[in-house]
Amino acid sequence: MNILQLYYFVNIVECNFNLSLAAKKIHISQPALSQFISTFERDHEIELFNRKNSRLQGLTTAGKEVYDYAIKILALSDELDHIIHYESLRQKGTIRIGLPSLILETYFAAYFPKLSVENKEIQISISEDGSHALRQKLIKDDLDIAILIEPTLLDEKVYEQHTICFDEMVAFLSQNNPLAKKNRLNWRDLDKYPLATFKSSFMTHQLVSEKLEENHLDSQILFTSSSWSYLMDATQGTDIVTILPRPVEKHLNRDLSTIRKFKDPIPFNFTICRARHEKHEPLKDYVFNQIVSNFAPANT
Repeated sequence: MNILQLYYFVNIVECNFNLSLAAKKIHISQPALSQFISTFERDHEIELFNRKNSRLQGLTTAGKEVYDYAIKILALSDELDHIIHYESLRQKGTIRIGLPSLILETYFAAYFPKLSVENKEIQISISEDGSHALRQKLIKDDLDIAILIEPTLLDEKVYEQHTICFDEMVAFLSQNNPLAKKNRLNWRDLDKYPLATFKSSFMTHQLVSEKLEENHLDSQILFTSSSWSYLMDATQGTDIVTILPRPVEKHLNRDLSTIRKFKDPIPFNFTICRARHEKHEPLKDYVFNQIVSNFAPANT
């Protein structure tokens, strides 16, 4: 299998053998995906899938072995792509900055373009990801600067860190939710309500999970996603309570939903980080210090 075929195969399995769902996820037609399966199995004289009434029901023994290798190969392929991409940027002198999408869109959407326009010699490459993944990229020297949600879990002796924003998590809920009648919420108020938040690869999920576990509510997280718009929309016409950082309030449809703060809120603070060096490259040093100085007023 080539990389694209491996990708198709893995997505079929991860979509629970639902070809319609897998086709939508990978943006091809269902007939094309079905043809891929039949052509591959015929050409290689192998059966990867068990079938019942012509529908895929699971993997054969050979299919399971191929799937295990496919996962490893795709992970290595992604890693190689990252290495090539970041090495190319490094050699061109591009400043590689990583930050979560929420922080980019809420705080930096206009800042980085303006910085580039005003400083023609500065080339910036933005990498969007969750804080956990960005931390690893910074450690591997795939990023020059990372903006991470606290706690950063970085060694302060190795990494320079400056908190540039202090905020908190809030509850997003339907206007008709009984909790909307309260001015502020206790965590125990959420008892018996279905909860939603960012997916587990996000630092937000970890912070929310820890607070819910502390209040014996962790089993109530029923919905997760990387999309805050989806998570907010999930509250409309339901009793779902979505817990997200307060800054996404700007995307809220106030005709249908509202927010409530907590009496004991989860902090949502983020920090700009870079590896400590005796001497940084001038342009990279300039950009780092510009971000610190421009966002320092948020600390007061």
